[in-house]
Amino acid sequence: MIALLALMAAVQAGNEPQWVTGRIQDRDPVASFLTWDFSSVILRATCRNREVIVDYYGDDVVPRDAPKTSLFVDGAAFEMRRTGVAEYAIDAAGIAALQRGQWVEFDAPNEMDEPWHLGEAQALKALAATCSGTKK
Repeated sequence: MIALLALMAAVQAGNEPQWVTGRIQDRDPVASFLTWDFSSVILRATCRNREVIVDYYGDDVVPRDAPKTSLFVDGAAFEMRRTGVAEYAIDAAGIAALQRGQWVEFDAPNEMDEPWHLGEAQALKALAATCSGTKK
C-alpha cells in the first residue's frame, strides 16, 4: 500500500522506474527506491539538516540492532552512520562519490544476503546534491 501511494504521489525518476521522487509538504525532497514489482519501498532518502538520511525498510527482516551498513559506489564502500532504527546518514565522502560515480549499491540486511542494486541512482544523486549544497 505504501508503495502504491508513493507511485501515485511521486514522479518516476527518468529511466529508472524503481526510483520515485517528490517533496514532503511541498518543500523537502525525497527519493524512494521500490522493489522490482513496485509492491513495497526498500529505502527512502530525505534531507535533514543538510544531511542525506536513508530510512531502510528492507524485506521486513531488519533487526532493531542491525549492524552497520554501507553505500557502495563503483565498488568502493562508504560506511554509513546509524542515526536511528534502520536509519542511516551518508557522509561527505559518500556524497562526493555519488556525484562522480556510476553504479550504486546499498548493503543492508535482507533475505538475499547481498547488496541492493540501486543502478545509477540518479534520484539519490540529485537529492544528495541538493541537500549538501553541491547542486550545479
